[in-house]
Amino acid sequence: MDARAIANAEFYFGPVWKEYKTTMNKLLRDTDNVLLLRPLSQERGVMVLPVVDPVREPNGAQGHVIAQIFPIKPDVVNAFARQAESTFTAYKAAGVREAGVLVTLDVPNNFPQLSFRTDGPFLVWLGIVKDDDALENRFNPLARRAVQSLSATSMLRGDPETVVLDPTRRSRLRWLGK
Repeated sequence: MDARAIANAEFYFGPVWKEYKTTMNKLLRDTDNVLLLRPLSQERGVMVLPVVDPVREPNGAQGHVIAQIFPIKPDVVNAFARQAESTFTAYKAAGVREAGVLVTLDVPNNFPQLSFRTDGPFLVWLGIVKDDDALENRFNPLARRAVQSLSATSMLRGDPETVVLDPTRRSRLRWLGK
């Protein structure tokens, strides 16, 4: 967290942000709905893919990135993660690539210019699907069943949210390969 405050101060009070902040802020729809996240475990952090190769990927980054956000009750993060593991395994079996499993970091904000939500805890599952067909016909039916079964565990304090994002042309978080 100390490094967060230092790096953010250097960036946001520096020349690059000064030059591009107006352009960048126009691209951001919502800067108030931010979660400060950490990997659930060392092996569940967000995967880092290679840069987009313009020869192999002439159309740029493809696919859809999915974030399933589970509002969980305090003190049940690990129990919920264990309960949800069969769901995440079913997603993989259906051809959805897991990109990470994250949980909110419950710490004070040491750089108030970049606010984040403090109404956690949340567990966030990230996945990537190849295309619209995979999203609609593979992931969505499984996600609907998963939300029902995971809501029945009584470990959630609200309804899960699913957010589907399209990667930018040069995004490293994208569908890659077969």
